[in-house]
Order: sequence, then structure tokens, then C-alpha cells
Amino acid sequence: MQLQRNEVLTGLLVVATLAVLTGILVLLGAPGLFRPLTTYKIYFDNAAGIKLGAPVLLAGRKIGQVAKLYSPVSKEERQRALEVGRSLRGADANSTPAPEKAPRYEVRIDVQVDRSALLYRDSKARMITLGLLGEVAIDFTEGTEASGRANSGELFAGERVPDFGEAIASMLDIIAPVATEATATFKQLELTAQNLSHITDDNSELNLALTQFKTLGEHLNQLTGPESPLSSSLTNLKQLTADLTKNDNIAVTLQNFRVSSEKLKSTLTSLG
Repeated sequence: MQLQRNEVLTGLLVVATLAVLTGILVLLGAPGLFRPLTTYKIYFDNAAGIKLGAPVLLAGRKIGQVAKLYSPVSKEERQRALEVGRSLRGADANSTPAPEKAPRYEVRIDVQVDRSALLYRDSKARMITLGLLGEVAIDFTEGTEASGRANSGELFAGERVPDFGEAIASMLDIIAPVATEATATFKQLELTAQNLSHITDDNSELNLALTQFKTLGEHLNQLTGPESPLSSSLTNLKQLTADLTKNDNIAVTLQNFRVSSEKLKSTLTSLG
């Protein structure tokens, strides 16, 4: 009987010890228990599946967690978020130009962070995805000391980094005009190839002209060839000229022609 009682007490002691350890761990993990916290409000166009307790980072270092989610937000809150975004872009000369279409803020996320964190008023709040598991977190970056420390309850106009699906859609929007232009270029090239095929066809005008030019060349070769009639005529003429020159027949003929001309002239004079 005593042994059974000792076993029960031992079991109760183990359960109580586990309960105390669990309570201590919960208290240690509870935000603001040992460190003072401050709250900031961040507006996004989409919650993107972020959960309560999601990490809040400052340049990649955890400084707090997501405390509350509100969606949708009122028109007044949305307008205040737009004004905050415009003021930050106007203060930063190196910031990217404002988009043509203003973002529509649909959700407000309240975060609790360590009060000692150097979070400045012009810091940019981005919703990012951590690791391959896709854990969503908020990261503050690019704050400057000149803007001053952010006060409790400060508003931030957040930017959401596009996820994989949105990035693919944006890429398709960029590629679509290029693909359309490339398709038009390919069609033009195809039409040009068809025209070239028609030009170089067996019955095309170009091919017929080349055939006639080839025939003309063959005829010219036949006409000017060594055995052609033209070559034979030129050879005979050359031989005749050589014979006349050799026998001095040209000089004799010219002398006879001169004498005959003088006789004819004398005859005509006597008759006159």
C-alpha cells in the first residue's frame, strides 16, 4: 500500500515539474515579458497568408513578431497609408518613381518589436518569404538616422515582394509584347522566304532570264570560237591584207587609180 502511494506521489511530482517547465518556457517566449516592446502599424495590399506570430526583422535580424491583423481597413486609414508612402518617396531622392496606379491597401498588420531596435521613420517595410518552406515575414530596411527613430504607433506603407506566381505573371507581361513582335518578324521572314522561293522557281522570270543569258553566252562562244565563221572570216581578211601588203598591190592600184583620174580629168577639160 505504501509502495503504491509513493508511485502516485512520484507521478504527480513529474507532472507538476513538466507543467512548471512548460509555464517557464511559455513565459520566456511571451513578448514583452522581460523586454519592453513597441507597436507599429504597417499597411499592405495583401496579407499574403501571413500569420500571427510571424517574425519581424530589421535588416534580416529578428526584432519582434506580428501581433494583430486587420482586414479590410477603413477609407481613412487607406488614405493615411497613401500619404505616408508619398511622403517617404518624396523625401528619398534615390527612391524608385511612384507607380502609375497607386496601391490599394487592404490590410493592416500590427507588429510588436523590441523597443531598443534602431527602427527609423523612413525605413521600408517589405513582406518577404523566408526559405524554401515559404514562411512569410516582415523585414525593415534602408532606414536613415536623419529621419529619426520611429515612435510607438508609427504608420508604415509596406511593400509586398511578389511571390513566384506573381513573378511569373509579371515576366509573362514583359515577354508577351516581345513574343508578339517576334511572331510578326517570323511571319515576315516566312513571307520573304516564300517570295524568294517564287523568284528562284524553275519557271520564274529570273530563272528564265538566267537561262537566256546562258544561251546568249553559248552563242557568243560559238561565234567567237576558233572554228567559228567569224574567226574564219577574220583570218581570211588578215591573210588577204597580208598578201596585198606583201606584193605591193595596194601601191600599184593607187598609182593606176591616180593616172586614170588624171586622164579622165584631161579628157573632161578638152571636151569642155
